[in-house]
Amino acid sequence: MSGVEEVIQTNATTGNGVVLAIPNSFRRHNVTIKGSAGVSAGAVQLEASNQYDFAGTWAPIAGSPVSVGDNTELQIAFEGVYNFIRARVSTTIVGGTVTVSYLGGKA
Repeated sequence: MSGVEEVIQTNATTGNGVVLAIPNSFRRHNVTIKGSAGVSAGAVQLEASNQYDFAGTWAPIAGSPVSVGDNTELQIAFEGVYNFIRARVSTTIVGGTVTVSYLGGKA
């Protein structure tokens, strides 16, 4: 997976994205959040869990929810050891969609 971008939220307006298992050797993480044309509101929270199918509240990572804008692309870089991550639309995307991609690698 190192060097290969994985889409973890595709053309979404609400909900949890795909849960991605992170190899233990990965310490560097980059997430791209892309808002489509027409987006007027919404936010994405990056989250982590030690369990793939954890039904409770996942731990927020990389700070607060990221606001999604009209035809914008944001890069979020963070470091650490994570078992599973996902991108959750924490505030409904209005007027368009959001796509979130992950790229990780070794330190």
